[in-house]
Amino acid sequence: MLRLDVLATPLAVARIASILAHRQFDVITMDIAAPVDGLRRITIEVDTTDDIRLRQLGNFLNRSSDVVEVFRLA
Repeated sequence: MLRLDVLATPLAVARIASILAHRQFDVITMDIAAPVDGLRRITIEVDTTDDIRLRQLGNFLNRSSDVVEVFRLA
């Protein structure tokens, strides 16, 4: 499970979803909070138990210009 702090810009959530789809991750849940101080908090649970793939996903998301920070939860 990952928590992202993302800039609250138009299409930012679509770009995150595109990264997940392009890398072929199955999303179990995706919770998107309302913007606070120009940032949205997105919590994503993906269907993988592989730590390497989860780390790679974090790296892919960090490369996005919309993502401020990625936190790994559990």
